[in-house]
Amino acid sequence: MRFSRAIIVGVWVVLLAGIGGCAAHKAGSPDLPKPQIGTVRFMVEASGAKQVFVAGSFNGWRKDSISLNRVKGTSWWSVDLLLPKGEHAFMYVIDGVKWVTPPQADDFVEDEFGHRNGIVIVR
Repeated sequence: MRFSRAIIVGVWVVLLAGIGGCAAHKAGSPDLPKPQIGTVRFMVEASGAKQVFVAGSFNGWRKDSISLNRVKGTSWWSVDLLLPKGEHAFMYVIDGVKWVTPPQADDFVEDEFGHRNGIVIVR
């Protein structure tokens, strides 16, 4: 599977290996320290959530293996991951049951279950 964009936004912010800047930043999202070079930042607003996870092709779509951390004093959740080079489909899982399409991804792909997955490309 090949996608036409060189940089695809995970949700609000994605940092790719060797690139030190934000690809996107949603108004109202918290300012966080820059992630380490080589990591991808997954960030989503999930008001009222008790837990938020990211599931994707990079972790076998396990819905409870990579948890995001709540950004103190906000309804935002974030995690920085070191991902291998390639194209990765992903979604967020809220409280273990609600699968959420990344609302601000630059590209999407439909899966065999009829869900719309976000795409991130690591070069």
